Amino acid sequence: MELSTLKKLRKVVPGTVFLFFSVPAYQFCVDDIYKIDDSLKFPLEGYGAVLAIIIGSFFGTLKVRRLRNKKTHKEINENIKTRLLMEGLAEHRSEDEKIKIKNSRKLMHIFYHLIDNDQSLKEKSKLVRDNGLIWTSTADVAILGCFFSWVYLILILIYGIDALLVSAGLMIGSIGLISGAILHPRTVKEHIGLGNEQIEFILTNHKSELQRRVAELFH
Repeated sequence: MELSTLKKLRKVVPGTVFLFFSVPAYQFCVDDIYKIDDSLKFPLEGYGAVLAIIIGSFFGTLKVRRLRNKKTHKEINENIKTRLLMEGLAEHRSEDEKIKIKNSRKLMHIFYHLIDNDQSLKEKSKLVRDNGLIWTSTADVAILGCFFSWVYLILILIYGIDALLVSAGLMIGSIGLISGAILHPRTVKEHIGLGNEQIEFILTNHKSELQRRVAELFH
């Protein structure tokens, strides 16, 4: 997957999920509350793609996903930086010096530089982006599943128990829970595994350059 495609899909996915989760609430409102005639209902199906992009873009500006993924993103990057430093540092350095380098973005810059200058690593990075989309999408589903489960609970408290609202709330809550508690951690492990594969390739084909660049960080 190309980076430009990944960025687009990271807007489309949460917007689409939002619309999907909101359908039961929309049906309940127009059918049971407002009693709108079918001919006067807003034609959502004709604007679904546009709405998905708009909602997804707004969702992205809220930075909720970033907060949700902050811990796992750090875990993924820490694994890369730890391995690069361990394998690339050929001379003795104090723990304080190594911690200072690890806390910066310099090791990640080396990592991305090596990827950008090797065609095989570029191809491997497409697999990383594919998994990255699943990683962020499972987080989106978990966030929106939690949000909409509360929306349906509030609607039930206001308008009373309704079969549509109850079933929708339970289904969406379950989807969000499964996505956040089961699927998301698996994508993190897969992401770490793919990162390790890239590092193994670097150690096999570019170890001398890695050691040279890591050494330069301490001078």
